[in-house]
Amino acid sequence: MATAVAFSPTELSPLASEVSTTLTVGAGVAYEVFADAVEVPRWLPLVQTAHVVARNPDGRAERVAFTRRLERGSLAYTLNYSYDPTTLTVSWTTPPTSNIVLSGEARFVPLSTRACLMLYRLILDIPVVDDQVAHELEGHPASIVVAEFREHLRRLC
Repeated sequence: MATAVAFSPTELSPLASEVSTTLTVGAGVAYEVFADAVEVPRWLPLVQTAHVVARNPDGRAERVAFTRRLERGSLAYTLNYSYDPTTLTVSWTTPPTSNIVLSGEARFVPLSTRACLMLYRLILDIPVVDDQVAHELEGHPASIVVAEFREHLRRLC
C-alpha cells in the first residue's frame, strides 16, 4: 500500500511530491540497491543513461550525469548525491547552476528483517515544453518512481 501526497503552488513549478510504501526486502538491501545510481536506467524507464562523474572516498557515486528521454529528444542533467548509512537515506540535487531543479530523498525504515518502509520525496522544475513531461507532471512523479523501484526489487530479490 502506498500513500501519496502532491504539493504544488498555483503555478506548476516547482512541483513537490511525496510517497511512502512498504517494500518486501530489508531496509539495508533496499538502501544499497537504490544507492547504486548508475543502475537507475535499469529500473526507471524514462532515464536512458547514467554516467558517474565523481565518486566519494568510499566509492559511492557522488556526481552522476543522466540523460532522460523526451518525446522529441533528450534532456541531460547532473545530480549530486549524498548518503547517510546510519539513517539509510539517499539524497540528491542538481547543482545550483543547473537550469532544471531536481532534488529529493529516499529513506528506508526497517519494519522487520524482510520488510521496510520507503519514504520518497521529489522536487522538480523542468523548464521543457514536452508532452511526455507534461503528462508525468499531471500525475504524481514520486509515485511513478517508487512503483518502478518496487517492481525492480521484485525482479531482483
